[in-house]
Amino acid sequence: MDTTTNWAIGATAAVISFALGNAATPHFVVYIAVLLTLGFLFLEARRLTFYHLWQQRVLLLEEGLIRSALRSGTREPNDEFDLESALEDHLGRTVPSMPIAKAIARRLRRVYLYLFGVQLLAWILKLSSQPTPASSFNELVSRTDVGAIPGEVFLVASGLGFFVVAVFAFLQGGIDREKN
Repeated sequence: MDTTTNWAIGATAAVISFALGNAATPHFVVYIAVLLTLGFLFLEARRLTFYHLWQQRVLLLEEGLIRSALRSGTREPNDEFDLESALEDHLGRTVPSMPIAKAIARRLRRVYLYLFGVQLLAWILKLSSQPTPASSFNELVSRTDVGAIPGEVFLVASGLGFFVVAVFAFLQGGIDREKN
């Protein structure tokens, strides 16, 4: 796992432990974990774009050097791979070729969507169990109030936010297209 992923998991665990450890802690403290995880997601996605650039270069070298070295005795005239022209596009380029949205979607599918799900479940657990177990759904909704913002708005925004992130993760890059 990437170091940023470890930080995101650690921050999530710490915030959830803090939120569930004391009944007096407000429920919206869990959103600190969401904000931290979003920050770590963007950092990791940015690094993934640069990793992808270097991965493309290594694949070109593998294709051009290693394959030709292994086929040294059985080479056909039309089977020649022109490594110089293939690397010409990559050398000198410092801007990643992977779009940041695709990198974010890839990291969401691999790790961060599960973290957001755990955070959402911890938030619901905090609402339903503290300070006393909720006896009805209406009581749970009334506990969701934050200042002047009604609980229904918070519940709908949280559920809709998780749904939008999940749809983005799967529509942006697709499940099977991890190779690029």
